[in-house]
Amino acid sequence: MTAKIVWPNVPPSDSVSARSSLQEQSFIVELDTANWPSIVQNFGNAVNRWLVTVDPNTLALSAVALLVVFLLRKKLSDWTVGAFEALLKRFSVSLTDEVTSQLKIAVQVLAVTFAIFLTLDAINPPEILGGILNKVLGSVSLVAVFATWYQLSGPFVSLLVADKIGPAKRETSWVQRVSQFAILLFGLTSLLKVWQVDISGALTGVGVLGAGVAIATQDLIRNLVAGMTNMSENRFKSGDAIQVEGQFVGTVQRIDLRSTLVVGFDQIPRYIPNSDLSNSVVLNYSARRHRRVKVVVPLVLSSTREQIEAVRDTLRQHHKNSGDFHLDAEAAQYIYINEIGPSSVNILMYVWTKGADYDAYLQTKENLTLAILQAVKSSGTELAYPTQTLNFFGDPLTGAPKSDFVE
Repeated sequence: MTAKIVWPNVPPSDSVSARSSLQEQSFIVELDTANWPSIVQNFGNAVNRWLVTVDPNTLALSAVALLVVFLLRKKLSDWTVGAFEALLKRFSVSLTDEVTSQLKIAVQVLAVTFAIFLTLDAINPPEILGGILNKVLGSVSLVAVFATWYQLSGPFVSLLVADKIGPAKRETSWVQRVSQFAILLFGLTSLLKVWQVDISGALTGVGVLGAGVAIATQDLIRNLVAGMTNMSENRFKSGDAIQVEGQFVGTVQRIDLRSTLVVGFDQIPRYIPNSDLSNSVVLNYSARRHRRVKVVVPLVLSSTREQIEAVRDTLRQHHKNSGDFHLDAEAAQYIYINEIGPSSVNILMYVWTKGADYDAYLQTKENLTLAILQAVKSSGTELAYPTQTLNFFGDPLTGAPKSDFVE
């Protein structure tokens, strides 16, 4: 049995002319499988002829570069990622420790892979072997890039919500799953492309199938996009108390692929489509920093000016010194004698609490109520209540004049 192997046809005595005629000439080695010593001898001759084509200086330089890159790969990754972080800081963007650690691993793999690629180029292996090695290195690079992208899908998804949220929470887990699936799909497609696997037919079929699925699931896609919009706008998050267009008030439990779970104060869960929330006016009570206190203190009409002003001044002192209220310049601080009602002189108190906690709000209202009662009592006047006076100028039975009146 005889096999033919094509090798570069290079005279072993002339290395310079061998390298110059490498791409132009070839020779055929006859291998007789029945004569193994001949096979080994011919293979050794072919290897010797290939080694003649290798430039020792270039090979030594590339080997040194590979060794240096391998030994200093951690330092190189630190410098590269550090420079990238410095650039991002100019745009007021900072990276977390998890992101930087994953980027450093990817940079190390890519640096060593690139150094090996340069070494292979200096070795100048046969075309078939060189092609396989190049594809292997390209595959390693792609795996490093897409693996890093896959690992960082969680931190990247967390950018859709407020910075204080940190890593992706439960309400963004479905977005992370979708992004990870897309990364795996793109990575597999790129890997097959490197190995020259023709997947055009499959991609065409996937495109047609995707168009059909998109039409069938357009409601799901609309809600998916709306959910991402709700989170990117930071309208609400899990645990927030919201009101939807004045319909009901509830607490957000979870933002899922299609809908948002809101549990009302009646403990009834409501699954609201994300698109409905995106197009509705949503009041987020948990996002407020203060609570409003609006109180009208009615005093009897018989109160003197001194008594009314004394109550007003006492309320102003309580607002200023109690420590329960927000006293910054931008906060509303209105405590004035407001109007004369049908049966009272009204003092308006329109202020804001220091925080938004409901329990603290109730304590503030309690302290204020006690302060109002004490102020009214100390001033010597009384709180008014609605009254109506009926005057009778004659006895309805006898018609005799009557001066008494009934309240």
